[in-house]
Amino acid sequence: MIDTFLRPPRGFAEWFADGVRAIGLLSIITVAVGWGLVEVAVMALVLLGLCVPRLLGVRPALDIVFSVALLVAAWSSVLDLYAKVPDWDVVVHFATNGVIAAVAYILFVRAGIAPGHLDSGVPVISVIVLTTAFGLSGGVLWEIAEWAGHTFIDRSIYVEYNDTIGDLAAGGMGSILAGGLMRFLAADNRAVA
Repeated sequence: MIDTFLRPPRGFAEWFADGVRAIGLLSIITVAVGWGLVEVAVMALVLLGLCVPRLLGVRPALDIVFSVALLVAAWSSVLDLYAKVPDWDVVVHFATNGVIAAVAYILFVRAGIAPGHLDSGVPVISVIVLTTAFGLSGGVLWEIAEWAGHTFIDRSIYVEYNDTIGDLAAGGMGSILAGGLMRFLAADNRAVA
């Protein structure tokens, strides 16, 4: 995995994905100047997340979508778009949980924990169920983090039952879609190239 991470990008898509990671680094600097420690911590976690697709050597298209989704989610929090734009959190949870579920599925396949990709004869329904489970699990962990942030760090973090259930439902739907698209999402990865 480290070899994949350190290998120079090949082609425009890989350069673009690395450019999105550079925006993640610049985002930390920007929030350090204009916002507070909570926002810096959010961006630092996102920057770590942006490195995961590169480490796994996933398909550049998935790398780009994953990275953009994480940055949009983080900046939406920093700019308080979740409170300002109706249903924005539903859209972001749908997209972000879906791509996180896809990358989690690839991670677990590579680790030998989950069965191989569709090309290896694994039934489509198994891939969809596992990807959905990874997405829902990630969504639950995110909602717990929101609750912990609200309870122990900053009371302005919005936590409410209907919001939590809506976020989990949207994330689950995005994860189902990602599971159905795994043949595309898991194809042509850097590790194989």
